[in-house]
Amino acid sequence: MAIVILLLTTVTLIDMDDASESIRGVAGSTQNKIPTIEDTLMSELAEVSLESEVRIVGISYYEDIDAVVIGLEKKTYSDNEHLRNAMINSIFEIIPVVLDHQEELNGTNIVFTGSSISLTARGSRTMMKIFHTEINYDLATHIDWNNFTTNEEKEQLLLDEFEYVWWHARIKRD
Repeated sequence: MAIVILLLTTVTLIDMDDASESIRGVAGSTQNKIPTIEDTLMSELAEVSLESEVRIVGISYYEDIDAVVIGLEKKTYSDNEHLRNAMINSIFEIIPVVLDHQEELNGTNIVFTGSSISLTARGSRTMMKIFHTEINYDLATHIDWNNFTTNEEKEQLLLDEFEYVWWHARIKRD
């Protein structure tokens, strides 16, 4: 990323010095980039106010495993149950936006990973992965997501329909 920024900065400086047209063409070509599915989803989800107060920290598409990975983060929470419910509720808030992209995502897996701040044994705070689950896009389109309203129903749906659900040992339900 730093190399790209350095290159663009260099090209812009050369362009400002009235360099040749070919260099200006290189600088202009970066502005006409076709948005990826990651860019599109991130842009659309940025407009959604998540009631779960979970932050979307990134979206990546991995062609080799045919999956879209959505990174979630929750920095503050009152207890482990609150954290679990926030992560689960965020999926229910995000999935309608994802399902609007059938052409791009048909057949792919939708992966959610969640992170949160934890207190280590030494007393310092660290960001750690606390949650991971995935569902196939095609299966997700057959679920009536609005039928699941309570936290218990939503968590049960994850257990019943998602490929697997992993929670960090500190966050698992007692």
